Amino acid sequence: MTEQPQWLADLQRRGEEMVRQSRQAQEELAELAETAASADRMVTVTVGANGALRQLTIDDRAMRRSGAELAATITQLAGRAQAAAARRAVRVVEPFAGEEGMEFLRSQLPPEDDEDGGAEQGSARGRDRRDDDDDPPQSFLRPAH
Repeated sequence: MTEQPQWLADLQRRGEEMVRQSRQAQEELAELAETAASADRMVTVTVGANGALRQLTIDDRAMRRSGAELAATITQLAGRAQAAAARRAVRVVEPFAGEEGMEFLRSQLPPEDDEDGGAEQGSARGRDRRDDDDDPPQSFLRPAH
């Protein structure tokens, strides 16, 4: 049996490491969740890495609000949680995306707003800039316009 050349052994090790890192990233993305809550904590929204709703909690006292107000709160919180999840997902895939890929992914993220400027504030790391729009973003990477 002949020993393989060093360059081939190195290439094989790098390939195995990339596979390991890819599996780890897949696991991180599967477990990734972001939560946003209203300032009064009566409404809480949790989404996954892809922006899909995982949990919605509405305190009974929140039902005193009008349907339109409650819907707007839920939509706004979902947007905030989706934006935060997208930012975290981008950080997970960064080692694999390359510079051009990362540049593109970052260009698709909604801008990071501070949380000081809205009536509904919570634990999310960002806010959706479309507070007056009742439609959720069509993609976790790119907000619908």
